Amino acid sequence: GQHRAGASRAGWARQLGGGGGGGTGGFLRRFDIYRKVPRDLTEATALGGSISLVFYALFLVLFLAEVRNFLAVSERTEIEIDHAEDGILQVNVNVTFSKVSCEWLAVDVVNVLHQKREDIKDRTLHKYDANDGQHMGYANEAVDDRADLEHLYEMSGKGRDHYGNTRHAIEISETSKNGATLSEMLDRFEVVLVDFHAPWCIHCQRLSPIYEHAADLVKQRGPVEIDRHHKHAVALATFDCTIPEHRATCLKEGIQAFPTILVYRQSSKHMVTGAMGRYYEMYTGKREAKPIADFALSVLKDVQSKDVDALPMPHKGHDADKDGTPDSKVQAHGCRVEGYLMVRRVPASIIMRLSGDRTGHSVAHELLRLDHRISHLSFGNRKPSEVRQQVPDNMEGAYAEKPGRPVVLAEGIDEVGFSSLEDNRSNGTVFEHFMKVVGTSRIPASASKKKPILTAYEYSFSSSTHSGEEPKVVFSYDISPMRIVVREETKPWIEGAVALMALLGGVYSFSMIFEGLVSGAASLAKKRD
Repeated sequence: GQHRAGASRAGWARQLGGGGGGGTGGFLRRFDIYRKVPRDLTEATALGGSISLVFYALFLVLFLAEVRNFLAVSERTEIEIDHAEDGILQVNVNVTFSKVSCEWLAVDVVNVLHQKREDIKDRTLHKYDANDGQHMGYANEAVDDRADLEHLYEMSGKGRDHYGNTRHAIEISETSKNGATLSEMLDRFEVVLVDFHAPWCIHCQRLSPIYEHAADLVKQRGPVEIDRHHKHAVALATFDCTIPEHRATCLKEGIQAFPTILVYRQSSKHMVTGAMGRYYEMYTGKREAKPIADFALSVLKDVQSKDVDALPMPHKGHDADKDGTPDSKVQAHGCRVEGYLMVRRVPASIIMRLSGDRTGHSVAHELLRLDHRISHLSFGNRKPSEVRQQVPDNMEGAYAEKPGRPVVLAEGIDEVGFSSLEDNRSNGTVFEHFMKVVGTSRIPASASKKKPILTAYEYSFSSSTHSGEEPKVVFSYDISPMRIVVREETKPWIEGAVALMALLGGVYSFSMIFEGLVSGAASLAKKRD
């Protein structure tokens, strides 16, 4: 029984394995595309081995390249209508003005819907001193909050100033032989307060009688003896900046608004300079006769008792009434406007202009230049650095670094400066910057919290300058109704598998053909020999 069972199993194996000419094995052999040649009928050659090694290496290189290509993420760019549900757009700015103090800068927003926001109150837009980075307040705040507008009108006596008030202050003149020049005044007195004014300024007209009264009080109360430096003690003076010959002096002293009362201690040679230029001390206390006189005498007392002839520390000042708030401030020109604005998602203009009304001043447009440097300008609520973290370093397209652009998405790459013409005597230069903004969305192949859908904005940038009634910087932008959609795409697994099988078959077939041609050529050459 056991012998018969073994014989039966052996017969079945012969039928499946090809033994005999009939049965199931014979039927399956008809479909065999992998027919085998007995090994003892083949012959290995050195030429064949060399060609095999070459094609082994070639296949390995092509295999790795195909795998890398399969795993790589490709991009498909489309243009579609932007159906943004959010009607608000964030505009990020960082603009530095080198010749203007922060208290004179105001920011407006005007859009095509005739909606206008003047001197905006967004606390997201900050002002910083361009010299040392000191925070100077927000876009809507006047840095000088000590400008008391309770004016006193005192008209009496003979000898009038420009405004018809009794003259007690010394009138400085750079042209008259009878008047004292500014340099002579600074050399003659230990402490000098100079009111730089313009007759057309309404605030100067209101201050004039108060200032003249303060000068009279100083004369009555101030010391009259000669000090050890052979100078008089203290004096109040006036300087008219509208006289053509005085314009150069007003520019040199950094006058930007009227009235400006500068405080000079000892001599003009005692100066402190910052990154943007010279620091100066400006009176910011109450516009009343007694406080002004008290301040002048207090500074004189401080100079004589401590022999302090230089300015106080920057952003500090002299507190004459000891109420904890300085009555003067020390600062230099230069202001950095940094932050963001939330605006309607329509074409609009952001206007940075000069304004002094909220501090009781009239801005001297003829003495100011809005030369500026743009350090950053972008749109959207996502930081460019966050956007770039999601993009490979070698990626091209909407989010790639473009050092050649005037203003780029990436922070800190580039800065571009704009200056008014040196020969523009009116200095009413208007800087126009126009941007065509296009939304760009990047959709990852597999969006997640770690790799969300990114939306940012690109823009084209162009600028021009022209003369106007007053200097200002205008950032106009137009938002495109279309957006660019960049989709990341990966290959399906079936495509990768088919590509690998095609690679394997192609390399093998080509190697067989190549080996046949080389072997045939070698045999032919051998026969000829």
